Amino acid sequence: MPRRLQGLSPSHASGSHGAVFIGRGLFGNPFRPGDPSPTAPGPMSPGEAVDLYAATLRGPVGRRYAETFARLLRGKDLLCPCPLGTPCHGDLLLQLANRSHPCSRSHAQKVSAR
Repeated sequence: MPRRLQGLSPSHASGSHGAVFIGRGLFGNPFRPGDPSPTAPGPMSPGEAVDLYAATLRGPVGRRYAETFARLLRGKDLLCPCPLGTPCHGDLLLQLANRSHPCSRSHAQKVSAR
């Protein structure tokens, strides 16, 4: 079963048996914990960053990206600098790549509850 691993750079991915680095670039989350929140005063929490990413992927343009990401990431481990055990867009991408109906509202709520 594919899983999320922790690593700080794409060079860590090459040592992780074909894991895909998702920290930045094509698969990166543009919403970063600690940045100013667009929805509330103060900094964004990790859960809010994941929720905003999930909402983006549910949008009309985002759905096309979600379909592409699912195809490219299906069956692969994902490597991200986020600490394990905290909300991460990698958890969303794992679900997206390995289920038939990605980015459902209930999934985004489940991921952000972690």
